[in-house]
Amino acid sequence: MKRLLAMLALALMLWGVGFSPAEAAIPDDVQKLLDTKKCQVCILNDAELSNTDLHGANLKIAVLTGANLAGADLSDTNLMLTDMEGANLSGATLANAQMNGANLPSANLSGADLSNVEMTQANLDNANLSNANLSGAVMLSVILGNANLEGANLEGANLRGTNRSMVRFCHTTMPDGQIENRDC
Repeated sequence: MKRLLAMLALALMLWGVGFSPAEAAIPDDVQKLLDTKKCQVCILNDAELSNTDLHGANLKIAVLTGANLAGADLSDTNLMLTDMEGANLSGATLANAQMNGANLPSANLSGADLSNVEMTQANLDNANLSNANLSGAVMLSVILGNANLEGANLEGANLRGTNRSMVRFCHTTMPDGQIENRDC
């Protein structure tokens, strides 16, 4: 039943209804993730996973709102349609992760390695991406809104269809290698 509620919450969120489950992480789900690195449709709200090796994990459609993943290794991880609103991913490694449709508003991704990540149609509104490495990232039709990209590296990234008008750029390396200082 809890998994069904998590799937419903995610579907509603993706449709813009703004519903999120109020429950904390399910201890069995946390243990399952740590033991198997497979936890699709898991509820991991506010989970403490900092500096955890989750390389290659499958977290598709998981709910990680407010989770602490600072310094975690999430490289090559499936995070498609995952809800990570307000999550702390500062200093995390997400290189080559699949994040298409992920929900990350107000997430802290400062200093994170997002090189070669695929995050088409992800929501990064109000996210902190300062000093993040987004080189080679595929960010088609991403919602950036008021994201902070100060000091970020976007060299070689594909931002087609992404509105950048409200994004904070200062000492930001753009996809063409030029430095953007619009908001310094």
